[in-house]
Amino acid sequence: MVNINTNLSSLLVQTNLSNSTNALNTAIERMTTGFKINHAKDNAANYSISTNLSSQLSSYGVAQDNVSMGLDMLTTAMDSLSLLSSHVSRIRDLTEQAANGTYGQQSLSAIQSEVTARLNECSRIVSTTEYNGIKLFGEGNSSSASGGEFIQEIDVLTEEEALAQGYTVIKTADELQAMKDDLDGKYILMNDIDLSGYDWTPIGTVDFDTGDLSQAFTGEFNGNGYVVRNLTINKPTEDVAGLFGAVNGGTIENVGLENINVAGGATAGALAGAVQGKITNCFVNEASISGTYYVGGLVGYVVYGDITSCYVDSGLVVGSGNRGSMACGGLIGYYLVDAGVGKLENCFSSGSVNSNSVCGGLVGAFTANGNTNVKIINCYTSSEVQTSGTNLISGAFIGGTAVNLTVQSSGYYSSVNPGLAAVGLDDSTGSDFSGLTDGVTPPENLLSMFNPNAGNNTPSVNTSITFQAGIHSDEGSQITLNLGFSFGLTVDVSSSTASRNSLSAIDEVLANISAKQTEYGAAYNRLESALESIGVSIENLTSARSTIRDADIAEESSEYIKMQILQQASATLLATANQTPAIALQLL
Repeated sequence: MVNINTNLSSLLVQTNLSNSTNALNTAIERMTTGFKINHAKDNAANYSISTNLSSQLSSYGVAQDNVSMGLDMLTTAMDSLSLLSSHVSRIRDLTEQAANGTYGQQSLSAIQSEVTARLNECSRIVSTTEYNGIKLFGEGNSSSASGGEFIQEIDVLTEEEALAQGYTVIKTADELQAMKDDLDGKYILMNDIDLSGYDWTPIGTVDFDTGDLSQAFTGEFNGNGYVVRNLTINKPTEDVAGLFGAVNGGTIENVGLENINVAGGATAGALAGAVQGKITNCFVNEASISGTYYVGGLVGYVVYGDITSCYVDSGLVVGSGNRGSMACGGLIGYYLVDAGVGKLENCFSSGSVNSNSVCGGLVGAFTANGNTNVKIINCYTSSEVQTSGTNLISGAFIGGTAVNLTVQSSGYYSSVNPGLAAVGLDDSTGSDFSGLTDGVTPPENLLSMFNPNAGNNTPSVNTSITFQAGIHSDEGSQITLNLGFSFGLTVDVSSSTASRNSLSAIDEVLANISAKQTEYGAAYNRLESALESIGVSIENLTSARSTIRDADIAEESSEYIKMQILQQASATLLATANQTPAIALQLL
């Protein structure tokens, strides 16, 4: 049938032309992208599978980077341990050399100097070895390695935080000693300090004859939860002996002292000789302190100062002078207070106090400028008090007072000092000792009286690290390593006997280093294996995704030519079909 209104052949050609054109465009898209699935409409199921495979491949790429960084971290740690091992091996050689009885004191001192320098370097390596801001030997900031605990919990500062707050960081014995050259600085410890064999000069001093305090320490010192060990001062003719000599308006906090031996003149203590300032949250373990007068386990002489949350455990305090005003105490020798200035709170002492004059288990003597009322709050002592000579004034709690004291929630122990009164001599009026009780039998751990969680209150650091060696959240994608490593080596080569005794401690440290090297090496092998496994997974996933998504260019080229020919044919036939209505006009 020939008609004008409906050109069926033209419609058929237009439809086929549109189809061939669309197919031609699809072939062009596939050849230019290289993918046969470019949209979900191309193949909905395979498009979803391909997308998931692409996501997994991207995650595996990140896992490869993670494992590579883990390998770099372990390489850094193992190289540092190797350096540490070489130092300790040299220390062992020196110690074995000193163990031979052919060396005089001068030679032994020279050997000790090198040993101490290498120990300090080992401590520096342990405390400063980092990878991308992460400490690799996380022995933590706990000072309980030798049994010491702080009464108050410490907010430990990182090195970055300390620097941001204006602190000068102290990591070695030399840096600690250098504080005496800048007495008004702001200092913080970032490492335990071993002063074995160190000829220590107390930080800050005072001229008692002139009262000159210009050379006293006036700054801030934050121990940051670390410990200073093995301090020895043998200068019985020099006054103000201790880690600090004289403190005037300065503050000391959060530091522990262990194995301290101080022999000085007037005003001697483990932490400081004389203090006018604040001391907070400090402890002394295993100390022997001696002096002519004003001798204390923690501080010899306190003037208008606040002492809070401090203690002395297993201390021996000996006063050898004969003057009547001499005073020795398990915690403080002589305490001078003024109206509204001076406080003793949350403190205790244990050990032994021996004096030729005034002495007390906690404080030797309290005096005051003018009429003032002083409070002692929550303080205890189990120190054994011994006196000899004439003019003896001693007390289980306080040796003597010339001040109005109010004692609250405090105790002493008559079982330690049978027959000895709590207070040796009270020259004041209005003192109130009603808060002072006799505990009869001292508890095994006086620290537990201040903090029931003693032993758990020191700062702790999570020393484990988890490498993300896979793409999932389960344990199969994780490798955990404990970075914890403690380097608490003390070496004494002052004599052949001491040197021989130190060899076993050195061997133990070398064994610990070797064990840690083995642990790191095993973790390194696991990470290498994980890296190879990730590579295999990437290859397999890439092949699977290619099968699903990649275009066959040969096939698409044929399709392109085919559709191009059909498009050209349709265009030619459309011209012919459009002439059909003209035939109908010829019949009219």
